[in-house]
Amino acid sequence: MTAQHRGKKQKDKSRKVDPSKREILDGGKTKFKKQISESSKQYLLRQAKDPYSKQAIKDGYRSRAAYKLMHINEKANFIKPGMKVVDLGAAPGGWCQVLQRLMAKGGGGRVVAIDKIYMDPVEGCTVLKGDFTKDEVYEELLTFCPDGVDVVLSDMAPETIGHSGADHLRCMALVELAFAFALETLKPGGTFLTKIFQGGEEVKFRNELRQYFEKVSFQKPPSSRKESREIFVLAQGFKGNDHQ
Repeated sequence: MTAQHRGKKQKDKSRKVDPSKREILDGGKTKFKKQISESSKQYLLRQAKDPYSKQAIKDGYRSRAAYKLMHINEKANFIKPGMKVVDLGAAPGGWCQVLQRLMAKGGGGRVVAIDKIYMDPVEGCTVLKGDFTKDEVYEELLTFCPDGVDVVLSDMAPETIGHSGADHLRCMALVELAFAFALETLKPGGTFLTKIFQGGEEVKFRNELRQYFEKVSFQKPPSSRKESREIFVLAQGFKGNDHQ
């Protein structure tokens, strides 16, 4: 059974998202302008002092996030030449650059990057602009990986509003979308990596992942700021869509 057929089979079940989750994602974009502005100032100050931001410029990476994927992969070694990888929320493309360099050593692999916003091309990667939860975009994406994918990555994050509880829930809504996509498209034995903000739901989510994957772990790479609530969930050894 192909991944496309599995996806169609699972679509009604796994791609439905609680409307309240969409409200969480859609709301709060203008109500907290002062907090967002202050947060942006603090972010820029951190970036100016951050060693990984400086190193990214030297190494030619588009963002410091590139080192997060590198550090996680150095530990878990789940990205290999010849694989088919989908990078959700890929802009500005730092993870794609890492993937291209890791996979260029072999051959026959493919990296498909997708984001709602424009992203400059990355050599060796297919870049799509659109919302992967929309049927037409989803179907287009599958044309590049008709037999399924080996790795699904998500570094997606919501626009934060400065309220830890709300930011956590908004992040979890995105995580659930990425997880639904992974269930539809991963080959048996595949890997799912997603960013998550700590806030209480991450343990419940990890336990849910364990129903579908052989090994699930939290990852806090050294390139992720210590004070940040950001962690990553790495799920390896996908058991397949027929496993419940």
